[in-house]
Amino acid sequence: MNEHNRQFDDLEQRVSDRFRTDLQGLFEPPGAVPPRVDRAILEQAHRRLAKPRPLVIRLRWAAGVAAAAAVVAIGVALFSPQSISPGLAEGRADVDSNGRVDILDAFRLARHIESIGPADPTRSGATEMKWDLNGDGRVDKDDVDLVAFAAVRLDKGA
Repeated sequence: MNEHNRQFDDLEQRVSDRFRTDLQGLFEPPGAVPPRVDRAILEQAHRRLAKPRPLVIRLRWAAGVAAAAAVVAIGVALFSPQSISPGLAEGRADVDSNGRVDILDAFRLARHIESIGPADPTRSGATEMKWDLNGDGRVDKDDVDLVAFAAVRLDKGA
């Protein structure tokens, strides 16, 4: 410790009585709480917190059930075979007809849509409409997303 910090370690330094009294007046509590008031507050807290209110219990339980239901619904929507269009199972997602669905199929479909725009049944031939994998009547970005999802799916044959 250097000399600068040692100035606070000197226990022989005395504080004047008046300064000590002023400090005590600033930092001491204004008065004590009577024991009967302290007991009354404690008893009220015990009564209030002893058992939870029925409404709070029901709300907590309902929130837990709702969260679990949401997780199950999302899981079913994401991982069910029906979330991928039936057209993918028929091989319609194989845009380049090489016998497998890969990311190049999604790329080719995206480039095709980019060059001619989204296809709709009124101006498209049967070839383009077979790529309507989500069944919305249009060949657009959503169909490209379905092909890309099928290409990176992990359960391809394992």
